[in-house]
Amino acid sequence: MAALRFCAYQYQNLPLDELTRRWSRAEQLGFDVVWNCDTMVDPDQPRHVMFDGPTTLALLATQTDRVRIGTLVTSLYFRHPVPLAKAAMTVDHLSGGRVELALGVGDPSAGAAAVGAQFTAREQVDRFAEFLELTDLLLRQETTDYDGLFYRCSGAEIIPPPLQQPRPPLTVAAHGPRMLRLAARYADGWSSWGGYGIETEADFYQATRERSARFDDYCVELERDPSTIRHSVVCFPPLTPWKSVEYFHDMVGRFRAMGIDEFVLYLPEPSRAEQQEWAVLEEVAASVLPALR
Repeated sequence: MAALRFCAYQYQNLPLDELTRRWSRAEQLGFDVVWNCDTMVDPDQPRHVMFDGPTTLALLATQTDRVRIGTLVTSLYFRHPVPLAKAAMTVDHLSGGRVELALGVGDPSAGAAAVGAQFTAREQVDRFAEFLELTDLLLRQETTDYDGLFYRCSGAEIIPPPLQQPRPPLTVAAHGPRMLRLAARYADGWSSWGGYGIETEADFYQATRERSARFDDYCVELERDPSTIRHSVVCFPPLTPWKSVEYFHDMVGRFRAMGIDEFVLYLPEPSRAEQQEWAVLEEVAASVLPALR
């Protein structure tokens, strides 16, 4: 199993000075990665502030020194592999080799309609298979030719190459069988988040356990050692990681038992409970995370 990682997840739905303050605080508290998101709108708050993911990722690169950075997830709906790879290479240089890629279909409520992205479920996965394959190729070589059903390029250049070789780490978000198999084939990390149909914590744990086992089976089929691929979970509601230190410790233990080695944790949102949640987060960062690591 890979070394434990704890990641801060922050939507870019706040003023830029507040985002910068939160990124710096996450780095000071010892988080391993800070993720932003790729969305046209705030999926939880209509007509709300939402800055662009790739642009704020570049800002994040210049405002931090140690923490690794990335977008969870770069969405099939909004990006093309060629400019995506060029942007990833650029941010890898801006950050001194700290960028990570996470690819997924994305959330339709995050603005798919705004860009006219209307795919059937089958077409989404077919497109994503090419999206993933081409992005992987582009980041491994100076020039790429590709002739797929959905994506094509001729002499696409990624020069200079990324600082991280053979390419920056790549995570794939996947729940269903076809997506899990793609993750097992290409990814350095697999990401899961429960799902909108998950209503109870017991459902969340059970779904994650089943997906993790299925993912490991696909890795073995493809002759990859699942212990070498990061198993990541986004701690999405109904999970409440900042409820208490005891809750956090128990949550991590439950997921560790099923092979999870990375935890993506939303930073507290501005609300009446924000101060209390930050107090729990800071105690966890000071005493729990070092002991778990």
